[in-house]
Formats: sequence, C-alpha cells, structure tokens
Amino acid sequence: MRLELINKIRKLRISLLLLVFFSTGCSLSVPEPDETLLIIPVETIQTLEKFIFTANLTIEDSSNKKIFYRIEPNPKILFSYKSQLKPGKYKITGLKLVAKPGFKFGNKKKMLRWKNWDVVKLKLEKGKATIINKKLLFQQPKLIEGSKKMRGMSPGEQELEKSMRKKRRKEIRKKLREEKFRPVEIHDLEESFKVKLMEQFKEVENMEKWEVVEH
Repeated sequence: MRLELINKIRKLRISLLLLVFFSTGCSLSVPEPDETLLIIPVETIQTLEKFIFTANLTIEDSSNKKIFYRIEPNPKILFSYKSQLKPGKYKITGLKLVAKPGFKFGNKKKMLRWKNWDVVKLKLEKGKATIINKKLLFQQPKLIEGSKKMRGMSPGEQELEKSMRKKRRKEIRKKLREEKFRPVEIHDLEESFKVKLMEQFKEVENMEKWEVVEH
C-alpha cells in the first residue's frame, strides 16, 4: 500500500513538471551581438497540424560565396534569423521549397526552385539586426476530410465515401492550380506586419542588445 502511494506521488510530480514545461514553453531568444543578425519576416497560415514545406534561402556575399539557410515555419514566431555573418554586402539570390520527410510534390521531386525571385541586396553591419523588406508567407490548403466517418460503414459504403473524397481532392487541386496557389509566397513587408514584428521583439531575449534597422 505504501509503495503504491509512493508511485502515485512520483507520477503526480512528473505530471506537474511536464505541465509546467509545456505551459511555459521555450522562450524566444537570439544570440548576443557577435557579428551581424539578418532578420527574415515570416507569416504563416496553418490549416494542418504540421507544415509540409521548409524554405531554403541562397545568400551570396561580395565574393559570390553561397551560404544556404533553411527556414522552418512556426505559427508562434514571426521571423527567422541568420547570425554570424561577417559585416559586408550580401544578396539573397534564390529560394527553394523542400518537402519534409514523408511528403512529396510535383512529379515526386523533393525540391522546387522558386522562379521570379527578386534579388534582395543588403548591407549587414556589426551589432545591427537588419530586417529585410520582404516577407515569406507559408500557407497550406485545408485538409480534405470526408463528410462522414467511415467507422461503422459497410464495405460498400466505405468504397463510396472513398470515391467521393477522391473526387473532392481532385476538384480542390484543380481550383488551387487555377488560383496559382503557392505553399510559400514572397510579399513586400507591410506596415501592419512590421508593427506585430516589433511587438514580438520585446519578448525576445537579447534582442534589446542589438540595434534594429530596416533594409
């Protein structure tokens, strides 16, 4: 009886620790000023539990050396950052979409090069956090669900439901093609999003140590 009580107390303590951990979450932070800090604004429109894509940026320095940087979308964070770049002139010359493991798109390719990318030229300075004037928008089409739950259906009813779902998926894919839907889009950084970004910076550890400038 005593052993059972001790085990219950242990489980309760573990549960409380997990509750505290997940409710507080990990605080946002950036490194302390070392060289430079490149800020890429990121907006997300999420309809699925997990995003399918990440974005690979190609950054080139003044000697045309390529630096690759991957951006993982996170609905709670309005930006991504690249640190430890030497002060100097840079260009963001390209973007590729990368499907996460287990997903595919476009002729079973794992990577899609972004066309019509406008080259972003900028100058990074020591101790300054530079925000580019573009915003990456990650978005996903809505999950195609069935109108009915298949549990409890007869085999014939299940086949009919599967056929109807397949038809709806085909219709939605056609509509997305007509609308030229893109899982990642590039937009100019509008003032309203910039305001939200600056508000989030107030909650970011070490950000107050950087001089925030706009490109």
